[in-house]
Amino acid sequence: MRILLEFESDSSPVQRARISYAFRLFCAIYGHTPLLGEEPAGSADVRLRRVTQPASENHEPCLELSNLYRPRPIHEPAPSPRGFVRDGEATVLFYPPLPRQEPDWLGEIFEWVSCADEYSVEDRDSVGRVPFDATRAGQDHLHMQVPYAAVAMRLLQRALCRLLPGAAEEPASPVAWVRHFVVPTHDVDYLHLGRFNSLYHLMRNSAISLLLSRDLPLCLRQAWLALRAALGGQDPLGQVHWLAVEEALRGTTASYYFILRHGHRRDPDYAYRSLRTGELMQALEALRMEVGLHGSYTSLDTPDGLPMEFDRMRRMGFQPQGGRQHFLRFTLDRLIPALERAGARYDTSFGWSDRIGFRSGACFAFPPYYFPEERPATFLEIPMLMMDQAFQQGQGVEAAGYEQAAELLSTSRKYGWGGVSLLWHPAAFGGGWLKPEIGEMYWALMGRKSATSDTWLSANSFLQSVRQRYVDVGLLPLEKPASCSPADGRQPRHLELIGA
Repeated sequence: MRILLEFESDSSPVQRARISYAFRLFCAIYGHTPLLGEEPAGSADVRLRRVTQPASENHEPCLELSNLYRPRPIHEPAPSPRGFVRDGEATVLFYPPLPRQEPDWLGEIFEWVSCADEYSVEDRDSVGRVPFDATRAGQDHLHMQVPYAAVAMRLLQRALCRLLPGAAEEPASPVAWVRHFVVPTHDVDYLHLGRFNSLYHLMRNSAISLLLSRDLPLCLRQAWLALRAALGGQDPLGQVHWLAVEEALRGTTASYYFILRHGHRRDPDYAYRSLRTGELMQALEALRMEVGLHGSYTSLDTPDGLPMEFDRMRRMGFQPQGGRQHFLRFTLDRLIPALERAGARYDTSFGWSDRIGFRSGACFAFPPYYFPEERPATFLEIPMLMMDQAFQQGQGVEAAGYEQAAELLSTSRKYGWGGVSLLWHPAAFGGGWLKPEIGEMYWALMGRKSATSDTWLSANSFLQSVRQRYVDVGLLPLEKPASCSPADGRQPRHLELIGA
């Protein structure tokens, strides 16, 4: 579908930039061709016109959207949304229209995907993150297992299809034979550094399970594992290579993110002590897994922190395309420019550690919006729907964790072709950190991929599969062919071992 977007003459440049971003993103997800005024009107199949007063009559296919979104100061919170139901879809609207008028679907999409409301939150939790309870979604108790931006896109598409009978209502995947993309990722927060180190972490986890989680069976299990490790048994926390082998046997590639700088006590010891880290990264690539960067705890505290960590991984002979921030410690005003300076092509940080759901209202990948320059960022965000520790007792997710996780993936599948990430730490398998059932949940979700028509693949493989779609609609820039990692079949450069 070729869609022409038209603005009212008094629309500001900022409003045009933001609404055009939302429009291009809608076209990327549904496979449309966006036209924005510079194209001849006759080349469009349908017009999308933003109006304050509806026209009495239109002589060509034209959908009039209420012109309700107005740019506001970046530190002003989003308005409280109201409930809205259409075609059996229940959602919320930040900008409710007048009766019998079409909502400002593009304004709604922008409000969600830009995460504009988060910029207005001054509170920070003990880690330095924006607390969910301080956001508009938290204050208004919104059900964040609904992808509100995707719902807005669906209702906009249905309105267009009523003007063009026979047009497809469902989003068009960039890869015809892929129904739904799922990106499995693993933050490497622990590597085996010896028996003493393993014993320390297991005993600490045992104490946490008893004192914080109130989980006596898990506490006793971890104490037993610590005793076994002290007597020379296998380290139950050192699961990285085993996990990659198991994924390879199941025909799945995944992304493994490593920390390369120890600047804070919350950074893992291996970041500066292990001489074998580079060798492990090579072994993962030999299994066709992706190696990426886990931005250290303080990597965003200085403008050059994250770019320096990307550069260090490149000097080791690897080609990191993206990663995720340690502890999800970021604010958007720092994360976006740091990733652009680092030359990242994607990120997977948008999510929560203590709850599951759609932080940006999106069950699809998107370039974040960069407010200082009123443009899309130059990388793709692959939103994180869930992480393992959200299913641990006391983290706000009920005991029926597998059912909730499967339902969240089903919701993503319902509204499009995906491009969503999952996070399971390697240490989550085996019961040395979290309950064994949480590790088993990962395999159970993966085991359903054939029945659900999901394609599980690494973030870099996903990016290579879909990036051109975002280029075609004007959201991402053209780029030179990226250097390939050994996982893509090329030999690595020299290996600079950490700590050498």
